[in-house]
Amino acid sequence: MSDIYPIAVPKWGIEMVEGTINTWNKAEGDPVSKGDEVFEMESDKIVNVWDSPVDGVLRRIVAQEGDAHPVGALLGVIAGAEVADAAIDAFIADFGGGELQGQAAEESPGAATQSTAHSAASAGDANKRSSPSVRRIAQELGVDLNTVKGTGRRGRITEDDVRAAASGGADEVVQDDVEISALSATRKTIGKRLTQAKQHIPHFYLTVDYPLDGLLAHREQLNHEQSTKVSVNDLIVWCVAKALMKVPDVNVNLVGDEVHRFKHANVSVAIATDEGLYPATVRGAEQLTPVEISAQITRLADKASRGALAKEDISGGSFTVSNLGMFGVTQFTAIINPPMAAILALGKGEPRVVVRNGEPAVATMVSASLSCDHRVIDGALGARFLQALGEEIETLS
Repeated sequence: MSDIYPIAVPKWGIEMVEGTINTWNKAEGDPVSKGDEVFEMESDKIVNVWDSPVDGVLRRIVAQEGDAHPVGALLGVIAGAEVADAAIDAFIADFGGGELQGQAAEESPGAATQSTAHSAASAGDANKRSSPSVRRIAQELGVDLNTVKGTGRRGRITEDDVRAAASGGADEVVQDDVEISALSATRKTIGKRLTQAKQHIPHFYLTVDYPLDGLLAHREQLNHEQSTKVSVNDLIVWCVAKALMKVPDVNVNLVGDEVHRFKHANVSVAIATDEGLYPATVRGAEQLTPVEISAQITRLADKASRGALAKEDISGGSFTVSNLGMFGVTQFTAIINPPMAAILALGKGEPRVVVRNGEPAVATMVSASLSCDHRVIDGALGARFLQALGEEIETLS
């Protein structure tokens, strides 16, 4: 290795713009071997593990746990034990932005891997829920980690948790019995991404009502014939995939100034967890049966509940479906999940009075709102997609 190696925020995926340090697995002064897991970083709702590509000593930690930094930002320094502290300090002071940081980010991933199923541990496993630096601070402050409630991802104990415990509690209670706690790294990521999407994407909305009686009858028949139970949402995802093939200009991503058109309908399904919504991707949904789509969504929902989603599970989507009907919501509009250019928001199916052949009748209807990125999808194009989706739903009758 060169005398001094910068640890910079890697660029894990085309959509990544920043990452949040979850834990440092090494403390300053610890020896580092090539392949060692040095830190865990959360980006785009996925926790990645950075494996060192070099041997040396972790001489400096610049970024603290819980801090978010843009791609290319300096996080720490690995160097030989013989390198003078003054040289390390000078290197950090001179570490610039732009080209230098971008180069460091390209070099830094090393043998990066993604963490899977870090299950929440019990209080007795405090060492497993904390990094070396957190354990060191706890020792300095006289805090028993077994008594600390972790607020990090899946119960991880952070520096703030230890300092709060040292000052009398993990949460600060103020007047009027208001309990204050910090946003989790996942919530911070969600908040920043949605704020950016709402600020920078010119949203417009189209809403239609679809009759569901035929779809419900088709579902009942499928569930009578199959052991795997198909939901209304599974069938709508199937119809969405077919409609995307009819109107392919909606089946796109906008990456910078480039429009990426997908050959297959990679439908992202918004899955709700305690940590937030995860856009899990059903790839090539137009080639699957409703039963196969149901199995895919069930598998992804199970992984999301365990915090085990991998990068490939939540990336590569061409269109998003978000359904809140199971919560009793009748209609809503959703924020587009970039780089996708559209998202369909579905409410609950409910009996409504409609007019058929000039006479009042009762039908099960659902409201669907399409949020479109006006830079890629105009009103007529969005309307053609909703029309195509309606045709697919009606063919099930």
